Amino acid sequence: MRTQDFYLFVEGIVITISGLYLLYEAIKKALYNETSSYLDISIYVMIISLVITISLVIYLNSVAKKTNSMVIKADALHYKTDVLSNLAVLCSLILVHFTSIEIFDVIIGVIIAFYIIYSAFSIIKKGVLVLLDASIDDDLVLKIEDILKNDPNLSNFHLLKTREAANKTFVEAHIVFNTQQITLIEAHKICDHIEDSIKLIDKNRNWIVNIHLDPYDDYLKDEM
Repeated sequence: MRTQDFYLFVEGIVITISGLYLLYEAIKKALYNETSSYLDISIYVMIISLVITISLVIYLNSVAKKTNSMVIKADALHYKTDVLSNLAVLCSLILVHFTSIEIFDVIIGVIIAFYIIYSAFSIIKKGVLVLLDASIDDDLVLKIEDILKNDPNLSNFHLLKTREAANKTFVEAHIVFNTQQITLIEAHKICDHIEDSIKLIDKNRNWIVNIHLDPYDDYLKDEM
């Protein structure tokens, strides 16, 4: 799991470097007044590359939606930045071809470079948070809390913990029943209902729910 999480972080760094390199090339072209060459051939090559990359992005997004894998999402973003880069290059080549104004290439390159760097930041942030065992999004935590608070069989709950690793979402909680006169079968049914309710929050996530059963409130004991 940690290998995939680290890969996610590295993927973000690689995308950032790609953006910085594109920015460097754009600035260098502006400073040294470099001109574009082989425009006709370059335009055809970029069109073919663009079609192939777009197809790959569509496929990866489809797989990522089904698996909720952050690694695949990172790959999809990586290729999405390639699409934007190729599209920018294609647009600039066409503009330069018809106008002979080289500054178009520089301006578009700078814009796309900053977009790539900005997009990569979210991937890096996600990778760091996962590596640090950070909690899942606050809105998801609130929905889990609502499920526990609104269950008529519970008096309260404590030690709710959440985290993400690779494509799995882990949830742990201690629940306190509102009666000590409860059978194991009844307790098991209640836990199954809570677990199913949590999984319905987001069906695309691979939920791993672990619930600890308490016949009475032992919050202070569990905290020690």
